[in-house]
Amino acid sequence: MRFKIIKLIAMSLFTSVSLFANDNNESVISVEIKNIIASIAGILTKPIFTINEIDVSILKILISLLIFTLGFLIGGYYKVHIQKIISKRFMIASSTKTILANLGYYLILIISFLIALNIIGINLSSIALVAGALSVGIGFGLQNIVSNFVSGLILMFERSVRVGDFVELSDSLRGHIADIRMRSTVLRTNENINIIVPNQNFIQNNVINWTMNDSIKRFEIPFSVAYGTKPALVIDVILKAVDDMHFEDVYEKDDKKTKVIMTKMDSSSVNFELLVWIIGDDILHPRTTISRFLILIYDTLYENGISIPFPQLDLHIKNESTDE
Repeated sequence: MRFKIIKLIAMSLFTSVSLFANDNNESVISVEIKNIIASIAGILTKPIFTINEIDVSILKILISLLIFTLGFLIGGYYKVHIQKIISKRFMIASSTKTILANLGYYLILIISFLIALNIIGINLSSIALVAGALSVGIGFGLQNIVSNFVSGLILMFERSVRVGDFVELSDSLRGHIADIRMRSTVLRTNENINIIVPNQNFIQNNVINWTMNDSIKRFEIPFSVAYGTKPALVIDVILKAVDDMHFEDVYEKDDKKTKVIMTKMDSSSVNFELLVWIIGDDILHPRTTISRFLILIYDTLYENGISIPFPQLDLHIKNESTDE
């Protein structure tokens, strides 16, 4: 009985000592953690430079970066989903939806950027000073970026070209406008290739907008016949062939009539042009449309026995006899 009492007392003392030791370890660990946190906080809040008599620390920079990153993510989410929301509730053209999406996106970025600068300690007056400093850089290498930025704003508000329009910048560069951004415009060709075109190209250069007002365009298809063919016969057979085909996209109204005109008497051919007005989506595929009429012209000339010239050169050899 006495042994059991002593054993019980010993176990109680061991438990008390263990609990006391654990409490001491936990208190030591908590103190170390607090010291580490205090050290990190001191490093983050320690001023590294000063702007307008306002101390700027690493913590302020991190918070500013976080706000700008959140603004970038929110702007991207807005740009992706605002068009879907507008499409469900309002009947608005795709070009208008794109403008609203882009303007809202850049507005969110600008607001988040200004808030981030304000947290650091840069106010609007400081921004004016920074802008004055940047003007030097603009003069030395950023003029193209600024020019494209301003051109993008002009395109969005002037709406001379809109999302969905079919435009032609050169003989080898044409397609639908897929998006108008602040710096560049995305042009999607008929080959489904996206081409990034700087915005200033749409402001400074000539741009052919095939679908700006309507979907009617005149195609001029050149062809030639051999000398000795009556022009009236050529005109009659080609016009009859076009009329007999009953193409649904051929537009015939008022001053927009299908014509065949003689354009030139060349060295080895008589040149003509078929002028035909096309309405609808086929104007967006010019090579296919021209090919269709070229095949029709070729078959018609062949069926009517009208010769199609090809380059040729006649060589005359004169033989002169000499007396010995």
